[in-house]
Amino acid sequence: MVENVLTPRDRAAPLWATLRVDVARFREEGLGTRVLVRGLLSQGFLALLVYRIFRWCYERGIPTQPVRFLVERFIEITTGISIPAEVKIGPGLRIHHFGGIVLHPKTTIGEQCTLYHNVTLGDVGGSGGAPQVGDRVMIGAGAKLLGQIDIGDGCRIGANAVVLMSVPKGCLAVGVPAVIKKHLQEM
Repeated sequence: MVENVLTPRDRAAPLWATLRVDVARFREEGLGTRVLVRGLLSQGFLALLVYRIFRWCYERGIPTQPVRFLVERFIEITTGISIPAEVKIGPGLRIHHFGGIVLHPKTTIGEQCTLYHNVTLGDVGGSGGAPQVGDRVMIGAGAKLLGQIDIGDGCRIGANAVVLMSVPKGCLAVGVPAVIKKHLQEM
């Protein structure tokens, strides 16, 4: 009999521990307490909070429909951010600015990543494949990552880039369609 061994990333993370890491992202950026409170009430954090709660239920098989559908639609309408509970997001995600963010349900986002406004992580024409984003990745405003691609740890995706191919670890991708400009250690 083979035992099912889960890696730490595969296990359902405790909700409060993950939320603490998300909140810590505001402190890393040197924001004062007043600005921190405003940040925690931002559209990005509210959308992330709702995602974390429904993801926690989803991982444990707790039925949440039709409440989940209604709440996710309400958050999508009020914040302009669509994060289905099926998306896998590591702790420490930071969503800057208001709205226009759409994530495919099969997308995976690593730890300590940053998304700016108008970012889409989706498939190509209903093909079903979705981006897999590594740790510490910054995705600039208006960027579109499409298809079954891998974005390596530490990458930077430029504003308005259209990424249709995988990006190696630690690289900068810019343009339409995106090209890899430099390895970030060279900059």
